[in-house]
Amino acid sequence: MSTPSTDIFGSVGENNDENVEEEPEDDEEEEEPEEEEEKEEDTSSSEEEEETDDDEPDPWSPLRQKVGEDIKEPYLKEVQQFLDKGKSQTYAENAAFNALLPLSRRRLRKTYLERLKWTHRLKLDAIHRKVMKTLQLFIDEDDMDFDEAAESAVEKRKFLLNRLMKKKLLPDESEDDEEAEDKVEASV
Repeated sequence: MSTPSTDIFGSVGENNDENVEEEPEDDEEEEEPEEEEEKEEDTSSSEEEEETDDDEPDPWSPLRQKVGEDIKEPYLKEVQQFLDKGKSQTYAENAAFNALLPLSRRRLRKTYLERLKWTHRLKLDAIHRKVMKTLQLFIDEDDMDFDEAAESAVEKRKFLLNRLMKKKLLPDESEDDEEAEDKVEASV
């Protein structure tokens, strides 16, 4: 028996909505015509394809990857349950994905919200503003593209960024030895 795939989300187009039915969230929505859902899926998938044709990496990929890591254990359990019922590997993976889709979507929204708030706070940070000002200077004056300017700005402002991670003070070794001896004596 092969091991279930742990790349839960893969690329956007790899989901299999046709083979496994998704459970409706509300009882009232159960009677919606399937044709309307298919039309909506077709239009959204073509829009997604147009957006992903660019040379730019998918900005949502890290979020999907984080969600995939978060739900890896329940996903593998779901896959195993379907395999135990005699389903094929592909069916089990797709069905487990679909079963966890509501949870995945909630986690994606939560992670996105956390990062959105972090980005807002970051924009107000003095160090970030200095890095961004340097980045913009590289773009305007040195005619760099964004990626090159970002790398150069981070390198130029590394002393500011290094202040964010401070070295920890180490206690004297003689103090550690004395504390260890005191604990041994107290336990005896």
